[in-house]
Amino acid sequence: MNVNPSVPMSPPIVTQVDNLPSPNTDPDTRPAADSYWNGVDNLATRSSRWIDKDGNGKIDIEVDFSAGPGSYFKKLGLTGHSELSAEQKQELIDQMIDISFETNLVFHDKGTLEKPDGTINFGNFAPVPSNGKNLVQVNFPENASAPHNPDKPEEPAEAYVRGDARNLKANGRNRGGHALAHALLHALGLPHPNPDDKSNKPANPTDSQGYSLLSSVPETATGHDYHGNYVTRAQMHDMSALTLRYGSNTENRRKFQEVFYDANSITQSDSPVTMTIASGDGDETLLADKDTHDQYINLNHGTFSSIGGFTNNVAITRGTHIEDVAAGSGTNKIVASTVKNLIVVGSGQNTVIFNNPWDSTPRDTDIIHGFKSGTDKVDISGFSQKLYNGTFTVGTPHLDIQRTPDGQSFVRYWSVYNPAQPSAPDFKVRADGIQMSDIITK
Repeated sequence: MNVNPSVPMSPPIVTQVDNLPSPNTDPDTRPAADSYWNGVDNLATRSSRWIDKDGNGKIDIEVDFSAGPGSYFKKLGLTGHSELSAEQKQELIDQMIDISFETNLVFHDKGTLEKPDGTINFGNFAPVPSNGKNLVQVNFPENASAPHNPDKPEEPAEAYVRGDARNLKANGRNRGGHALAHALLHALGLPHPNPDDKSNKPANPTDSQGYSLLSSVPETATGHDYHGNYVTRAQMHDMSALTLRYGSNTENRRKFQEVFYDANSITQSDSPVTMTIASGDGDETLLADKDTHDQYINLNHGTFSSIGGFTNNVAITRGTHIEDVAAGSGTNKIVASTVKNLIVVGSGQNTVIFNNPWDSTPRDTDIIHGFKSGTDKVDISGFSQKLYNGTFTVGTPHLDIQRTPDGQSFVRYWSVYNPAQPSAPDFKVRADGIQMSDIITK
């Protein structure tokens, strides 16, 4: 995304993480919208979380990169403590900025807050046999209320990753970045989606890293494909659970009239291959105009899009709809959402799909900008063949193109059309220059 709030350097369970699986490359099947909600409920109902103690509407977390080995480190018998490398710190800060943009969590450098709502200490432990095979060790403290001693210092969360070379040179798509993100999500209260941490078998149909970074199941099990790259950002389940726990960052929506999510960065060699959009309101634009790969873009909530050559790597959480999109230069399919859309098609061949007549209406009319007759298509087959079966009606379905003197063209559709009693169409979309041969009806 290329619009970020001012984020200072920006609540779990005692857990340990087994060796993290390497992604593979199986065929994909696209998950249906909303199929993930039971998994989100499972992640969001756990009690471990940070609390907004001062009531300022934000959960202010102090991040300490310089803390030495804590009590949990010593309890586990870990050895070889070291601070995070410069690459690790930067990657972790980038991850925290993304989370702060969507939620009410704000992360601060050590010493910048007098009374933070919580503290997370980060560090490495030595990759030696005596420390086990786990890449991540995280503890969330049980800071019980002490009314008789309100100034009692609280214990920090402790998050440690195994300090081998792959972790020390962490970036947005390697194993080191994944380990840091895994530790961060645990330190914010999220558990594994599979209750059996040692099982590599899916616990439910959405148990994979395509839905949750914390899953032990490769993303390809659910039809995602990241081409061997690791997940380093909160996925659909993770971000949904975080917004349920900590609330959505509505301050950004008030501050910015329009928010741009820049998916073009996905094609960069060390950038995250996944993105999750979780804003509940406002005017959002998805930018993928510099991408030369074939794209599948779905603007509806609870869905995945395929951008940058990957499969199902851009997620939209439930309750979130994208208003506008700029597609790339490949052969693209774009599914309109139920809100008013501005769809800018690229120079390649584009098919804009409307699954329902209410996706674009005379009141809230979508605009397809840059439409090329003979190359681009408008697909209304999802509803144009669905008549009111079993009912008695006067009239039949009707499709036409309305052209205005100023050069605008509108596709119009009536599910029941009676010339004797004209009414407003059920469906209307603007695509200048469109011809009847450009419309897919079956």
